[in-house]
Amino acid sequence: MREFTVTCLCAQWCDLCGEYRPGFFALAERFPQAEFRWQDIEEEEPGFEVENFPTILVKRGEATLFCGPQPPSHGLLRRLLEELLKEK
Repeated sequence: MREFTVTCLCAQWCDLCGEYRPGFFALAERFPQAEFRWQDIEEEEPGFEVENFPTILVKRGEATLFCGPQPPSHGLLRRLLEELLKEK
């Protein structure tokens, strides 16, 4: 099991999510300490309301480091992860 989990909360019907998905998983190569997950909120509810797509959830173990909507920019997600994953 990896130290961090990065989950993208989306919906199957969301075209924006479909376009975002390949780049999201491409970032996994840059962050080997994190498991990247894709979660369709209509198949597996996250336990809270997701209002915008994509919503990113970053956890270290059980601790939530970030949870919120993010513009569909892989560059923004990369910078966010660089900051969060370097902190220990």
